[in-house]
Amino acid sequence: MRLITIPEDFDILPAGLAPICIEDHDSDGRPVNLEWIERGVRPIHKALCNLVTCVIGDVWAVSEIVSSSVHNLSRRYGNNLGTQPHAQVYARARREAKNAAAGGRRLRLGVDRSLDELDTELQNALLIDSRDPAGACEARLDVDALASSEDLRLIIGLHLDGWTWEEIGQQLHRKSSTAEKKFERWRRQLRQKGSNAKP
Repeated sequence: MRLITIPEDFDILPAGLAPICIEDHDSDGRPVNLEWIERGVRPIHKALCNLVTCVIGDVWAVSEIVSSSVHNLSRRYGNNLGTQPHAQVYARARREAKNAAAGGRRLRLGVDRSLDELDTELQNALLIDSRDPAGACEARLDVDALASSEDLRLIIGLHLDGWTWEEIGQQLHRKSSTAEKKFERWRRQLRQKGSNAKP
């Protein structure tokens, strides 16, 4: 595996720019079509550095963003670079940078919710009238009962650790949609419990 750097000579690197380092094999060990680097990255080095600086705020993240973009493009399109490979690299890098800035693609698209939001829901679900000790005990038991199965506890834990639904489904040897529906059902019950609670 070889690391390709742009530019090759760091002495000619203008101020405010960072080198872009890309492995010539992707994470699956497949060779990358080097034309994606030569015709897609090299001509727009400065533009890619500026993009990453604007979106993420750190020019030194450019290697990670561009490397991922090139690997994905090479894996998906191979030798079919089209007429403007640099435009495809730039568009893909912009999407990757936005995903990184948001904490991931699923968070950026609103598919997943952040851990802070889920924590707020859990806290709201446990809000009860402190003058009603019997109700407090009952409410806590109800919330515990919602995650009483080992499967559900595992699904919640893996989801909070950032696993995708596909990965969770594989771990549990079932369809990813089944695990996701189970989690959503649990979350709806928590939300309902929280909305019925008295602050």
